[in-house]
Amino acid sequence: MTTPRPICVHCGDAYGQRATTDEEVRWPLDGERPPYKGNGIVVKEGHTYQTANRATASAVTMMSSNPDIRTKQEATLALLPEKSEWVSSRTIWDGQSWRGGYDPFCTLRCALDYARKAYRKEKRQK
Repeated sequence: MTTPRPICVHCGDAYGQRATTDEEVRWPLDGERPPYKGNGIVVKEGHTYQTANRATASAVTMMSSNPDIRTKQEATLALLPEKSEWVSSRTIWDGQSWRGGYDPFCTLRCALDYARKAYRKEKRQK
């Protein structure tokens, strides 16, 4: 069950944005994207791309004649995996959390207007 957006106590407008988290998903080239198995709601699936591997990167990378730069390039290539894989991301919302606004007001303008009206009302009652 999802929680509706909070409502400003002054103007009555809904405010806030979903408080989401991003998750990176990786899977082998010959496999399928793994399904989401958590308790949250998948709000968005990111773009899928294929990672580089040592073989493709070394074919593309031109080794520098400078020995210092060449050493750095070789170290970077050594960090790459042997096999490529698919990578994507997911944006997940827990169905309840909202961020933004100035709880319980939507904006500082609403909070200030509310305070001024409350002050005027209190002053009139005295």
